[in-house]
Amino acid sequence: MDAQKRVWVDTDIAIGHESGLFRLCDVDDAYALAVLLRSVEVCVVGVSSTLGNTDDIKVTTNTARSFISTYGPNSVSVYQGAESTLPEESSKATTNEAVEQLAAALRKGPLTILAIGAVTNIALLLLKYPDLEDRIDEIVLVAGRRSMDQHFISGLWQAKPFRDLNFESDVRAFEVLLGSEVKLTLVPFEACHQVWIRPRDLARLGESSKIGRFLAERSLGWLAEWEAIFGAKGFNPFDMVAAGYVINPQSFKWHQWKATIQEGPDDTDHENRKSYLLCNPDIKKGRQVNYCVYVDDICRTLMLERICVHDMSDFVLGLSHVNVVVPCVDEATEFYGHVLGFQQAYDSDGNKMDYTGVEMKPFALDAGIMDAKVNVDVRFLKHPQANIYLELMAYHAPKGNQMIPPQPKTYDVGGPRHIALEVSNCKEVFEFLRKQEGVKMINPSDNYHPVKLDGFPITFFYWIDKYGIQWEMEAGRRIGISRGIV
Repeated sequence: MDAQKRVWVDTDIAIGHESGLFRLCDVDDAYALAVLLRSVEVCVVGVSSTLGNTDDIKVTTNTARSFISTYGPNSVSVYQGAESTLPEESSKATTNEAVEQLAAALRKGPLTILAIGAVTNIALLLLKYPDLEDRIDEIVLVAGRRSMDQHFISGLWQAKPFRDLNFESDVRAFEVLLGSEVKLTLVPFEACHQVWIRPRDLARLGESSKIGRFLAERSLGWLAEWEAIFGAKGFNPFDMVAAGYVINPQSFKWHQWKATIQEGPDDTDHENRKSYLLCNPDIKKGRQVNYCVYVDDICRTLMLERICVHDMSDFVLGLSHVNVVVPCVDEATEFYGHVLGFQQAYDSDGNKMDYTGVEMKPFALDAGIMDAKVNVDVRFLKHPQANIYLELMAYHAPKGNQMIPPQPKTYDVGGPRHIALEVSNCKEVFEFLRKQEGVKMINPSDNYHPVKLDGFPITFFYWIDKYGIQWEMEAGRRIGISRGIV
């Protein structure tokens, strides 16, 4: 199966934070995270904080955690990255929480890394774990320019060019990346400058989803700065453009050119000199990278649509499994194997999806058993052709009705128990469904809510529709091209 692209985001998100008088921090990291979390093509497996928009790692860490806890799924965690730039002597480099968790994620499977801040954490990973280099599919970076004469100007009366912030925040870290053999893709200013967020876009966002309203409200001050200080009629969402490349690279055009770091006069401070990350067809000695030069407007349209959509079509990703409660999982396994050809299912690590005597409290709470007392055998079967999963469950406690009800006619109102749908955000779906007419949660208590399972990236809840069909909405599993779980 061509599964979702596993993505790790290394971000200097500081939306809403002020870095000085009349100086708000960039909002584009939040736009990037928003579209990634709402795109079925990718699976965000982790987020790490880095420097860039602010020199305080706690600001980016706390901002990222607040954003993900509000708008992200329970399966995504935020890990704090390096507090300072990479030392000149690699032997003095020390690891951190973000690096270790990123390494752990790479051991579980290949990753695309979206680096939208200083790349200190990524450089530390390559220095400490060079054996994991070939597990990185691609690193996508917002950085680079063709020459020292190419200045980052977005507004009509912008007095001082923008810095190549992510690169300049830790030049030494970029040297490490250029010295590696990992596939690097640069999404530079010249590509990002082709994408604009206008006042009418903020108006549309503000009238759409909860996350759209959040972004619109936090962007008003940012837009005002661009209009007043730079003379622009909108702003460029740099990091969102890079996220668009990760989601749909077909919307971009790029060249395979060599990149190098050179020193020259500082175009933002003429009294000083600084390093430049340069990439063009005339560079003969350097590291070959993908250098993006064009992005189709369809990318902008797609990204904004992802943020604006708030109906259930945005959250439901595919069919997860069909649950069958049985007296004995062994007996049921033999039956379904004999009559339909179902086989034992395995997870992505090659382990049997077979769990005996589950007494997990979060499982009981998700299933509406509020006293949290449960003992159940769970086994997943998979059909080798249809790619359908059966979840066999034999409850030892609590003991339900042991009599199988009469089989209804094909035209009788009713349905199976339960049908599971994989969703991208269990919390958002829960809050949406509980307000809908004709929806009844499996447990009517005000305390009932989705809870993440211990040791698994799974969150779920049960609800019953007006026709008596019991549904499970589940988040945390990856989805393949057939929209079935992987």
